[in-house]
Amino acid sequence: MLKLIVTDMDGTLLNSNREISPGNAAALMAAQRQGVEIAIATGRIYENARGLCQRAGFNPHIISNHGAFAYTKDGEQLLGVGIDKSHVKNAITWLTDNHYFYNLCTDRHSYIPASTADILSNDFHAAKSLIPDVTAGRVQQVIQIYQKMDGRTLIDKLDDLLEQGLAFGSITSITFDQEKLRRGREYFGAYPGLALSIAGRDIFELINPTVSKGKALEKLTNHLHLPMNEVMAIGDNYNDISMLERVGISVAIGNAEEDVKKICKHVSLSNDQNGVAHIINKLLKL
Repeated sequence: MLKLIVTDMDGTLLNSNREISPGNAAALMAAQRQGVEIAIATGRIYENARGLCQRAGFNPHIISNHGAFAYTKDGEQLLGVGIDKSHVKNAITWLTDNHYFYNLCTDRHSYIPASTADILSNDFHAAKSLIPDVTAGRVQQVIQIYQKMDGRTLIDKLDDLLEQGLAFGSITSITFDQEKLRRGREYFGAYPGLALSIAGRDIFELINPTVSKGKALEKLTNHLHLPMNEVMAIGDNYNDISMLERVGISVAIGNAEEDVKKICKHVSLSNDQNGVAHIINKLLKL
C-alpha cells in the first residue's frame, strides 16, 4: 500500500518555467485526501521550497539542500547537517578566484554575490564551448531566478557571513562553459571533506559527505513510522538516485537522465507534461 509520495522539484515537479502546474498540485492534494503523505526532496533551500508549495496550495514535508535538512509539514526540523566552515571558506575562495557563480545556502537563506548578474553574463560570453541548449535567454532566466528567489541575500564579504554561526547545508555553482564545468566538477570531486552532487547539465553542488536525499528520506520515514516499501519516489537526476534506490516504487520522470531511468521501476511523462500527476493518477487510480 502506498503511504508516502516524495518528489524532486527542479526537472520533476516543476515545469520548464520553474512552476508547479495546477495538474501536478491537484494530483498531490488528491493523494493527501486519500491519506497519503506528501514530501518534497530538493536541492533548493527549505524556505524557497515551502514558498513554492504554499503558493500551489499544498503543505508537504520537506527535505532540502540535497538532504542536509529535513522538516515535517508542521515545520519541525528532523535533520540538520552543515558543511565544515573551513571547507565553506576554501570552496567559496576557489570559486571566486576562478570566476564561478556560487550560491551558499542555509536551510532558510540563499547567499549569492552582489555581482551575480555580471558573473553569469560574463561566464556565458567568455565560454569557449557552451553547454548544449544554453542560449542568452537561458542565461537571463537563471539570473532572474536567483534575483527573485525566496530567502535570497546579496553578499560582498564571505568572512562576515562565516562569523554568524550559520549552518551551511550546500553550495551551488553554475557555469555555461563545458570546459569550466568539467574543471569545477573534477576539482571538487577530489576535494576531501565535500561531496559533489549533480542535479543538472550546467550545475554542480557541494554538500557534507554524510548527506544524501536517501538518508534524509530514511529519517523522515522513521519519524512517520513508514516502511520504505510503501514509499514512491519521483526524480530526474543523479542526486535523486540515493532515494530512488531505497523505495518500493521508483519513478523516473520522462525527461530524466538515462542512468536514472535504468534504475527505476516506472518511467512517467516529462515535467512539462505533468509527469508527476500522470504517475500518481495512474497508480492511485484517481
